[in-house]
Amino acid sequence: MTSADRVQTEYFDFADRERYEWTVAGAGFADTEDELLAPLRPMVEPPLLEMGCGEGNNVFRLHDLGPCFGVDLFAPKVAFAQREIAGADFAAADAAALPFRDGAFQTVFIRDLLHHVPEPVAVLVEAMRVLRRGGRFILIEPNGYNPMVNLQSRLVPAERHARDFSIEHLTDLMNAQPLDQVTVGTAHPLPLRRLVFHYKLGMPKLGERPLARKTLAGIERFLARVIPATHWEHVVGTARKRES
Repeated sequence: MTSADRVQTEYFDFADRERYEWTVAGAGFADTEDELLAPLRPMVEPPLLEMGCGEGNNVFRLHDLGPCFGVDLFAPKVAFAQREIAGADFAAADAAALPFRDGAFQTVFIRDLLHHVPEPVAVLVEAMRVLRRGGRFILIEPNGYNPMVNLQSRLVPAERHARDFSIEHLTDLMNAQPLDQVTVGTAHPLPLRRLVFHYKLGMPKLGERPLARKTLAGIERFLARVIPATHWEHVVGTARKRES
């Protein structure tokens, strides 16, 4: 195991119930997760595969759309997700060597995975292998131009490559794959609710107060008018796999 692999393993090789509950039901914060995925839900065509699903907070929001599968390298996370989310299936697998046949999925979704793996291109190649021709590909990564993302990447060793990602980088990665209709944009100007209501570093109880939620959401809407979109928190890419 390389030192880089060891850093990722130490950071991720366990099931974080507290984080899962924060992401799916945390007052004030869960709303931001809903807002991020809401524009993507109409694009999902089952069966769906999420690569790098963690404890399953994205699958939790998407599995009502049809058959849904999640894979993650770390078995404790997979076992946790399988217990928590009825109606979805999970497996422990390397994202660069998936246990599925070619073209098994109509939609492949990747979120916050590529900046954690040693060979992002190998993961994308595998995603293309299991995605059907004409299928939908959805990709979300942190934006290294965002000040909070950039700061986190410098403070947390496992997140260090987040600052390598941007609209341009994600566009280049997607354009190198057999994809059409490639669209890349950004979401969330500055993650104030994530910081203030953070389950460990912030004041999650404050999120139970409607005025606090409303105030921070209003500040984020204001920031969306003054912060360039190139510097927003998430980079979001969507595309279709080529028919031929």
